[in-house]
Amino acid sequence: MRCPLLVSLTLTAVLAAPAVGPSAAYAAVETVSKSGPCRLQEAGAFDDAKLFKITLGKALRLTTRWRIDEFFGKRIINANVTVQNPSSKTMFFHYYVAFFDKDGHLLGCAGQGSLSDDGLAPGDETQLGSCLIPLPAEAFKAVASYKVILYESDTMVGK
Repeated sequence: MRCPLLVSLTLTAVLAAPAVGPSAAYAAVETVSKSGPCRLQEAGAFDDAKLFKITLGKALRLTTRWRIDEFFGKRIINANVTVQNPSSKTMFFHYYVAFFDKDGHLLGCAGQGSLSDDGLAPGDETQLGSCLIPLPAEAFKAVASYKVILYESDTMVGK
């Protein structure tokens, strides 16, 4: 039979011990998120008046150009973005977006980010072109809101 006092002291020592190992090596990651109502329209990449645009970021500047479009014969939500790095250091990032109906049910989502060891150099810009969300025909009309999150760091996100 174990002594309750010994078990309690052991548990207290484990919980009070400093964190070591991989979790202690994580770099600080800034998180920026936004959400709100949205109405997506059928549009091409250069139909500026029809694109759903927002910007977000702390060190980085992410700009959306969301729209309903066609890609290789499929209707999609084109959730691509442009990411600029106006900061003075190389930055890493990952972006996720989700679209919901009026009742808050998820319709579709996508994500993409900097996956190389190089990151985004100061003054550079990149486009995330793989954030394409094919949906059933009736779902496009149901899009009522979005939620987006951007993780940004001076070290690779996820390492």
